[in-house]
Amino acid sequence: MKRVFTVFSVIALIGLLFIDNSIAQDSKDAKDNKKASAASSLYVISAKAGAVNFVSGKVAVDKEDAKSGYLIKGDTVEVGEKVRTGSEGRAEILLNPGSFVRLAENTEFEFTTTSLDDLQVKLDGGSAIFEVIADREFNVAVNTPKSRFYLIKSGIYRVDVLSDGFGKLSVWKGQAQIGDKNATVVKGGRTAAFINGQASVQKFDRDDKGELELWSKDRAKELAKVNARLRGREMNRSLISTFSQNGSGNLNGYGLWVFDPFSRSHCFLPFGNGWSSPYGYGFNISIWNYATPTYNLNQTNPNFGNAANQQPGSSFPSQNNGASSPINSSAGSSGSNPSIGRPANPGINSGIDRSSPIRSKASPIDQ
Repeated sequence: MKRVFTVFSVIALIGLLFIDNSIAQDSKDAKDNKKASAASSLYVISAKAGAVNFVSGKVAVDKEDAKSGYLIKGDTVEVGEKVRTGSEGRAEILLNPGSFVRLAENTEFEFTTTSLDDLQVKLDGGSAIFEVIADREFNVAVNTPKSRFYLIKSGIYRVDVLSDGFGKLSVWKGQAQIGDKNATVVKGGRTAAFINGQASVQKFDRDDKGELELWSKDRAKELAKVNARLRGREMNRSLISTFSQNGSGNLNGYGLWVFDPFSRSHCFLPFGNGWSSPYGYGFNISIWNYATPTYNLNQTNPNFGNAANQQPGSSFPSQNNGASSPINSSAGSSGSNPSIGRPANPGINSGIDRSSPIRSKASPIDQ
């Protein structure tokens, strides 16, 4: 009987040890899962162009190493990689912070450069909508096989590649320049196309919106909602981590891209208050909602705090150390102070008509 009791005691002890180890392991796993969850809740901050923010249908990509495949949301398009949407394919790709290109069906697109102050893309075929935040220093050049357009003001633009390789530009809002010998400037409500090699500018009805225009507007509305849902504590931690690692290197332009792990989408975080997208959807959250990162930024560069508090439409010192615009060599510089600060709002819904950065031989089209 004593031997039986001893055996049962040993078995019971082993069982208790097993249970204790299981509880400890479960507790460790729970802590690890909590840490993983906390890490995954951090936002990813960047200023890089090329991230794929939306894909519908089949969207192929041809890489320089001759390998091809299909894009999915979260991929990145590099310079020289050609994106091709299928007959039912659409894609949204990030440009400079706050700017998007939205590709229609049967469209071919690629980056020529991804430099934020010299962003150049190529549309080899099809149609695309460009929702752009731009000014003299941060504009977008769109090339087709036989034409070039510069998107020089914040606005909404459609580019179609015609059968002869020339492009057709429709300015829904903003201002663009045709890369012809006259440097023709095209304002909102006008289309520009080439006939026999000569630019022709005409009015169009901006109330007549097609599926591509409506889809682009819906995307802008959805991304403004993502901005409004950014969470304070997680954003604080993410900004502190980003600026601790990169210093002020991400502070070129008007804001930052924020990848939201909850919606799995990038949205725009502006450097100033009172912003809205070119479509008019307000950005309720700006970098000034987060006190600690702005304190750190002020320590990094005192000009940042002063600049970003100015009112929409105001202008700050240039970031290009006095270099002239790459598009127009005759454009005057706005100073040599490489201040981080940018205008709180580059003319969007501000009622201020910021003059075109492209002045040389320009022939403005009156509205």
